[in-house]
Amino acid sequence: MTLTVQNSPQSFDPGLLNQPAEAIEGAVAEFLAACDVQPRAYQRRIIQSALQMLAGCYPRRDGQQTGPATSVLIESPTGSGKTVMGLASAALLQRITGCRVGWVAMRRNLLAQAAAENARRHFGLQMETISMFEKNPPDVDLLVIDEAQHDAATSMANLHCQIRPTWTLGLSATPYRSDRIKLCFDQVIRDAGIASLIADGYLSPYHHYTVPYYTPQAIADLLINDPDKWGQSLVFFHRREQCDLLKLLLTQAGIDCEVVTASSNRERQLAAFEAGRLPVLINMAILTEGFDCPELQTVFCRPSGKGCTIQMAGRVLRPCSRVPVKQIVQCRQTPHPMLKTAMAAEQYLWTDSGWRSIRTNGRLDDLTEIARRRVAQTTVALPKLVSMHRARSLRWAQHA
Repeated sequence: MTLTVQNSPQSFDPGLLNQPAEAIEGAVAEFLAACDVQPRAYQRRIIQSALQMLAGCYPRRDGQQTGPATSVLIESPTGSGKTVMGLASAALLQRITGCRVGWVAMRRNLLAQAAAENARRHFGLQMETISMFEKNPPDVDLLVIDEAQHDAATSMANLHCQIRPTWTLGLSATPYRSDRIKLCFDQVIRDAGIASLIADGYLSPYHHYTVPYYTPQAIADLLINDPDKWGQSLVFFHRREQCDLLKLLLTQAGIDCEVVTASSNRERQLAAFEAGRLPVLINMAILTEGFDCPELQTVFCRPSGKGCTIQMAGRVLRPCSRVPVKQIVQCRQTPHPMLKTAMAAEQYLWTDSGWRSIRTNGRLDDLTEIARRRVAQTTVALPKLVSMHRARSLRWAQHA
């Protein structure tokens, strides 16, 4: 069965999406082939799954199909192409059903990035870009929420109540909230994790560095003593006074740096950093979202839990031919070492004598492998009493 895809949006009819899974799969393939995009295998699967879930034809593991969902969350790591997947899903939904699309984000730069990507990829999506704090948002049928971990915030709840869309599509690398307010989506798509994307070459490998303490003075010492080692660096702290102190220490040592805040000239700061004129950026949390600089070499992650750590570390994992291996620096006291999420290519620990490499014991690995092979080749004989009982059980089963 062929799913009809219009070249331009028509009046909204959600019933047009009620098609078999195979028809939606074909429509996704046809649509992507006509756009300026070469989707990775997982991206194609995610786009297809999102539409099938909204249509109510997503095949479950038990062979049954899910019922129609009104909201779907795409959970995928930073650098996996969430914006592309969100735009493609929305554009195809618009072509099939004629839905009006609104793209909402907390920050203006995220809205600008989505609009630019839509034009660059030739998706042809007609959409309204909406600030999360919009007081009079336009009426839309599909609401796409960029960085959906903010979905539980009061401002987003108010926006939902005002718009009341037919469908909601969330995009997030880390759908966790420190305030423990649960995100509410009918379906969640998890297809590719950070570890697998690194293994497949879609994200950069990294080296992990562990320091005893995470203070402005400790980070300043690292950057001042060996600036070439760290390259273009992004530093996170909890408090503004920590950021300002690090800036003071680095400036006194002749290292250019700036603190990025909600009131600073962020566009100028990021442009200088991306051009290489500014080697260090310091911030609290504002650059955990919407900051994409492949040339970034090192991220210094403040002690944080899983969600915030993944957001901070994700800034540095975008591949770059000029920086083939990235670097993540954390302290021993951090609640979530990045190593728990994805293993590093190499690990280093700061000691009194400098950096010490933490290497796996190759000889021990060899001995372990030899032991496994010997166990696999060993003929295991059951104890006599057990074997006699098993034989009686088998004879009884044969006569039953």
